Amino acid sequence: MKKKWWIILSTLAAVVLAFVFTMGRQHLYVSNAQMSTGFTIKDQITLREENTNIYEADVKFENVVQTINSPLVIGLLQYQLLIHDLTSNKPFVHLTDKDFNTPEYKVFNKTEALQICRNHLDSLQMLSSYHPDERRILEYMKLCKYDYESIRKMLNVGRLSRTDYIDISFRSPNPEQSAFVVNTLYSEFIRYYRSLRSERTVENVSTFEELVNKKKQELDAKVEALRMYKSSAGLLNVEAASTNELSLISQLEKGLLDEQATSNTLTASLQNVNAQITAASQGKTTYSSNNDIVSLRRQINDLNDEYLRTGSSNDALAERIKALRKQLQNASSISSTPTGAAVSKEELLQKKAGLESDLKASNQNIANLQAKIRMLKGSVGSYANKEATVSTLQQEVTLAQDEYNKLKEKLNSAIDNRTAPMDNFRQTLKGQPAFKPESSKRIIIMGMCGLAIFMLTTISILFREFFDSSMKSPSIFEKNVDLKLISTINHADLKKYSILEVLQQKEENYDAVRKRQNSFREFLRKLRFEIENSGKSIFLFTSTEPQQGKTTLVQAVSYSLSLSNKKVLIIDTNFCNNDLTLQLQARPTLETFSVAPEEFSIEKVKEIVTTYSVENIEVIGCKGGDYTPAEILPKNHLLNYLPQLKQYYDFIIMEGAPLNDYTDSKELEQYAEGVVAVFSSKLSLKQNDRESVQFLEGLNGKLLGAVLNNINEDYLDL
Repeated sequence: MKKKWWIILSTLAAVVLAFVFTMGRQHLYVSNAQMSTGFTIKDQITLREENTNIYEADVKFENVVQTINSPLVIGLLQYQLLIHDLTSNKPFVHLTDKDFNTPEYKVFNKTEALQICRNHLDSLQMLSSYHPDERRILEYMKLCKYDYESIRKMLNVGRLSRTDYIDISFRSPNPEQSAFVVNTLYSEFIRYYRSLRSERTVENVSTFEELVNKKKQELDAKVEALRMYKSSAGLLNVEAASTNELSLISQLEKGLLDEQATSNTLTASLQNVNAQITAASQGKTTYSSNNDIVSLRRQINDLNDEYLRTGSSNDALAERIKALRKQLQNASSISSTPTGAAVSKEELLQKKAGLESDLKASNQNIANLQAKIRMLKGSVGSYANKEATVSTLQQEVTLAQDEYNKLKEKLNSAIDNRTAPMDNFRQTLKGQPAFKPESSKRIIIMGMCGLAIFMLTTISILFREFFDSSMKSPSIFEKNVDLKLISTINHADLKKYSILEVLQQKEENYDAVRKRQNSFREFLRKLRFEIENSGKSIFLFTSTEPQQGKTTLVQAVSYSLSLSNKKVLIIDTNFCNNDLTLQLQARPTLETFSVAPEEFSIEKVKEIVTTYSVENIEVIGCKGGDYTPAEILPKNHLLNYLPQLKQYYDFIIMEGAPLNDYTDSKELEQYAEGVVAVFSSKLSLKQNDRESVQFLEGLNGKLLGAVLNNINEDYLDL
């Protein structure tokens, strides 16, 4: 229930605060102006074909918006606003008496300010805070809410989604001022933009003209270098010259093959004649071959000489020589047959001399052809080097020509932009004074604030509850701790009321506080019932961690037992924290008591007990310290005589130290008949707590059960 009120009260507080904060808001009038850009629409004739780039258009839109919002363009608007207010009978801003007494107003010079603003407006310059006169104007503008921050706060410039338009809106307490601002801002932007574009265009034309002239000089130099190289090498066309040389080499190689065939034929004929001469020397008869062979050889030699003199380029002579050589081969192949008349040795010797002469001439022709071929091949190799050089120079010329053409094209584009500026800005909607102010949206703001705080508070509570691992309810305790839960104790306001007051008072008016106190008393009665019906008299109250409420619970249980006419002895055995001794103002006598068994009597015990103000309750306190019962208690200490004390007391209740940090309770459990484990609802169970719970589970029937203490009333029934 408490968390519900947290949500309700925080929501109401947010709504009230939103109402208070919006109560003094000025009524603002809004004016809008729109401008088309032409970034996404091409409706004019251009010198070159252009495609619309969406990304490029977005960048252009953003550039325009940032330019309009720039300090320079808004500064031009500031000049116009100030000039209007200083020269018009109906200024937009009316200063108050408080403003008239400010230093900014007193040092302001109207005439000087008008002159400076007009000069800066014409020259498109900003005011400088370093100049005293201009700084005074800036301070006066701030007084009139004409400074950059004040204007930007009320100004909104942005692209209308998925359109070619930019919207300019301005809010102010004066409707005429709002209309004046949006219209003037567009005009000043256009003036600044075109001035800036004109300057850039002039700079671009000058820059490109210099680059074009420089590239033209480089291109002319490379062309001249190529021409000079061709002239020095005697080449007009390297490729054509190289092709002619290769063709001539092919023809000469063909003639070389034919001449080598003739040489082979002559060699064979000479060998035949030598064989005939050898036979004639041995007295054998030899026969002559056809006389046509000699005639054919003579004709071949004459034609070959003529062919070489003409530069080996006469195709008709080459074909004729080829035909004669074929005839010669045929005649020589049949020369070995005895078809002619018998010849003498002298004729054979004469024939041999002729063949040797022809063979020598043929070999000479072969050598000449080979020399000619080698010379031409060397010439072709030099053509390759020249061609590589010419190709390199030509490539440099081509590259220079391309660079020159690109720069020339950019120069033409810059000239086009200068003569026909490509800005398509048009004001499609002029700002008009608004008839009524915009809605203050107070109800919406209040609702949003209330809803936001409601959601935030609710989520915070849910988040806290979700991650809260404490044992805040009996069901959670039983789910996490395997101990018998004998009682639950709700939270009581023990700072305002003592335990005795809570237990004894009973109010008929059940308000929240009294209801909690009555619940506290009833839960204690349930715990008292469990103790009385356990059949045990000596109890040890312990816990796993400190600050679980053991001391308070021991007192409360003792008071409750005393109300049922039970005599109770409280022994403070929590040496590490003797709050029980201090709160009950008991004498610290436990550590010093020592009596032999034969001398023990109730009178000796009465000497060390402290009689409490409540009837039937007696207390034995301890000094406390960093020690355990086994270390501090003497040999015949009081705890040895607890069974004898049962004859005089109905119940003996001891408080032990936390199990996680100390061994006191483990040493004391041997003196107790029953153990009660106290757990606070704020406790988050950890590993060492689980180990202590395992110890409690292993007490072999001594464990009476667990008490879940200090439960919030919201979780009592869970």
